[in-house]
Amino acid sequence: EARGLPHIGPGALIAIASSVRPTAPSGPFASMASCDVGVFTSCMCLIASLCTMLLGIMFVVLRLEDMDVHFKHCEFLEEDCNYYWRGVFSFRPSVFFDVWTPLFLGVLGISVHVQSLRFCAFFDWFLPHNYLQYAAFMLVTCLFANIGYCGKLGVILGIYTAVCFVMCVVAHLSKEGEIKQVQTKY
Repeated sequence: EARGLPHIGPGALIAIASSVRPTAPSGPFASMASCDVGVFTSCMCLIASLCTMLLGIMFVVLRLEDMDVHFKHCEFLEEDCNYYWRGVFSFRPSVFFDVWTPLFLGVLGISVHVQSLRFCAFFDWFLPHNYLQYAAFMLVTCLFANIGYCGKLGVILGIYTAVCFVMCVVAHLSKEGEIKQVQTKY
């Protein structure tokens, strides 16, 4: 006994150490401790798709902002009176894909997790089913639906979507199989 403390031998320390058991996390962060790569990646990708859809809506609104529909100054049969309107609402592939790609890819990406957004069987052809396919989908979304739209916001969203691409590759390399769907109400 030194300085009034009882002497504890090495056998007693081993017995004390072996009786201490780690406890499972509890409280509000318990579910985060058990979160796996697949769920985390799916949440990130869902957020990227939601933001891509919002980016697409903002892009269309910005295109429509300064547009006027002419009626008073048009003849009854005038071919190009509302020419600029066709710059947003057209089935010409060069216009249609340019204007509507972010909105379409955003809705398609959200429909991976929200079943009610799958409007037809056409969606199932394009939806990813594993994380390698999801990585390709995120790369396409980054390059073709984020970076070229709405200035710096599109670039920032493109960077985030590129991180989602990397996370999908990590999930695939972690032997995650099918995409783990984020539980939604819809």
